[in-house]
Amino acid sequence: MPGTSIAVIQMESKLGKPAQNLRRAEHYISEAVEQGADLICLPEAFSTSGNILEVADVSVPVPGPETEFLCEQAKQAGAHIVAGLLERGEDGKYYSTSVLAGPEGTLLGSYRRVHCHELEARYLSGGTQYPVFDVEFGRIGLMQGYDINFPEVAREYCRRGVDIIVCSALVPEMFAYVANMRLPVRAVDAECLVAFASGIGTNLYAGFGYMGCSQILADPLFLEAERFDFVDGDERMVDLGKEPGVGVVDIDLDRMRRYRTKATLRGDLKPATYWQLGE
Repeated sequence: MPGTSIAVIQMESKLGKPAQNLRRAEHYISEAVEQGADLICLPEAFSTSGNILEVADVSVPVPGPETEFLCEQAKQAGAHIVAGLLERGEDGKYYSTSVLAGPEGTLLGSYRRVHCHELEARYLSGGTQYPVFDVEFGRIGLMQGYDINFPEVAREYCRRGVDIIVCSALVPEMFAYVANMRLPVRAVDAECLVAFASGIGTNLYAGFGYMGCSQILADPLFLEAERFDFVDGDERMVDLGKEPGVGVVDIDLDRMRRYRTKATLRGDLKPATYWQLGE
């Protein structure tokens, strides 16, 4: 039975060049389509880069022209597309938001990043919900780069039975080591695939580069049980390093779901014991 093809796009988004960034994204989306992708994942703030100092000027409405672009691309591709945007909310606040466009050319939903670093929080507000989306090949959850520091996000999606977490990211390279340690752990926490679509390039305003390392990871416990050729470390089925491009992997989600029914930890969770207030 054919699997589901997941593509992560690693690209540099130029500050102050939104039209060029959209064209660059379109090019990579076409590459992913040529490789048969069913789900195409773009980085956080892909149309603007991480210019939060000027978020009032560069943020966009959701829905709006950028989501129309993504919906049109999804329709042409016959695939689902996830991408991150700096959103100007109707409430007057600003968010780092991931959106999901479907192959019918419709906007299926969005996720406002819940966790914001203390410096970001001066400019961005955090969301409060972890939405899940049921599509024809499975259940998708959304998160963004800074969220990977919080196992609670992955476990919440585990509790909701997602098959794939798409993490659109724009992580400063100074945090690359920690992010790379945490990503496979989050795949274990969530008992699912994690598609980490990360930006590259340099933030000229802030004076740092972005980590790249876009990757697609599986729970290694699943791989060990189901892939006889699995070797420790192979949980990163795609890793793009620092170069722009597209990485695609094909996975049998039905096989993963069958494994999960007999090996999940969800039944052993003790939620009444967690987050108890101390005396």
